[in-house]
Amino acid sequence: MSVLITGVGAVAEEPRPGGGEPWFDPAAHLGRRGWKYLTPATRYLLAAGNEALGRRHDDPPLTGAAAERFGVVTGTQYAITRVHRRMNSVLSTEGVHGISPAEVPGFSMNTPGSQLAISTGARAFSVTLTNPVTAGLEAVQFAVTALRGGRADTVVAAAADQAPEDHGARGEYDAAAAVVLTVGGHAPGPAGAARPLARVTGGLSRFLPPGPAGDRDPAALAATAARVAALAHDAAMTPGADGVRLAVGAPAAAAPLAAAVRDAVAKVLAGDGIPVRDPAGDGTRRARHCAASGLLDLIGLVRAGEPALLVSLSELGHLTAIGVNGAGAVGPEFI
Repeated sequence: MSVLITGVGAVAEEPRPGGGEPWFDPAAHLGRRGWKYLTPATRYLLAAGNEALGRRHDDPPLTGAAAERFGVVTGTQYAITRVHRRMNSVLSTEGVHGISPAEVPGFSMNTPGSQLAISTGARAFSVTLTNPVTAGLEAVQFAVTALRGGRADTVVAAAADQAPEDHGARGEYDAAAAVVLTVGGHAPGPAGAARPLARVTGGLSRFLPPGPAGDRDPAALAATAARVAALAHDAAMTPGADGVRLAVGAPAAAAPLAAAVRDAVAKVLAGDGIPVRDPAGDGTRRARHCAASGLLDLIGLVRAGEPALLVSLSELGHLTAIGVNGAGAVGPEFI
């Protein structure tokens, strides 16, 4: 069963020397009303999700059968961290009377994804995943599994994060990203009318445990590399393909492990006769946007229209990989 990407959307903060104006204008993305009491991460997610679906924020939600077959899955790491810290500070100093009732829903990690589901009318499911760094690509893997299992016809896989207050020192920034996946070739709304952007060849999640000496277990690394490389076989066999792009995203603390994973996957691909395209241009990438990093990288690769393997990796050793094929590999039955 082919799972297609029919729409993408993203908003992302980038380093700004000296600060300046806020990087995100809610009114420009969500209109003038209805977002005042939503957390920043929720606002980011709504903006990215609406862009991916080709809808305005005030468009009516889906109803009927379309809503019943439409799901949302959201990955996040820090979406409510600042909310919790503020509430803890206020409760410690002012007591419960310092908390506005309008703020309370923001306490839940499920709030951003639930707001997107409510806004769009998704009634198949609304799920939130919370693993550090990898949660964004895990959302895509969850969506693919749900679509292939018949739980929905269309799913928005998204990620949103508001980095901790010291994000400047840590090199982490706010962002949200979303992709629309479908098994029918056409998603609800304007985005579904366009030609699909890419086809997902598969996905997997693994954990790379440390070995006896404290470094990563070589056997686990080799086995994981083989499974990740297998996701590229479908893409590499597409007529006209001359290899795949390979990118591994990880936080700075996991850079050595990311390099080891990339080298191991590239070695397996070479043994299978599949060249890695633009190894210097892709390589390992800094996961600067927390759980949204992997989805942002995926969107970039999808827009490039080339076969690709993308891996997200956390400092603890959690790994998620997604394989995609370019738009040229989408058959005429989906156009």
